[in-house]
Amino acid sequence: MVNAAFRLPAVSLRYLFDRILEAHSEGTPFTHAQIHQEIAWRERSHGIDSNSAYASTTTVGTTREDVIPPVDAESLPPLVTSIQPETMASFPVLFNHTESYLGERSVLVGDAAHTVHPLAGQGLNMGIADVECLWRCIENALREGGDVGESASCSFLLS
Repeated sequence: MVNAAFRLPAVSLRYLFDRILEAHSEGTPFTHAQIHQEIAWRERSHGIDSNSAYASTTTVGTTREDVIPPVDAESLPPLVTSIQPETMASFPVLFNHTESYLGERSVLVGDAAHTVHPLAGQGLNMGIADVECLWRCIENALREGGDVGESASCSFLLS
């Protein structure tokens, strides 16, 4: 389900969570195989290619050392292939891949601009601070009659 959460659309995740909770409350929880089968069906129904990094079910349990990663592999966190029983699951709070979709004169704010994982819950605060800083840079550049991209006070933002 962790892999599916990064790869499936929200409508499918809501459906899966509802069915899992419903089955559990009825005393007939889903087996691992049933969840795996349901996720695989949902991936196919959403047109997710089985060779894509967005396919979570076709690669679980296989070793990835000898496999060439898919072209879109950098757009997602690595697949979780196992969790040790009786332990807490943890995920890296730093996941940085923004350089792959930045172009000239791009500005990212909040979760997109920082290496803090979105689940850390700090994106809104950082986003507000980022927008305020960007606003000050634009205001200063306009006051000086310059280009915001050339302003010394903003160069760290646009690099």
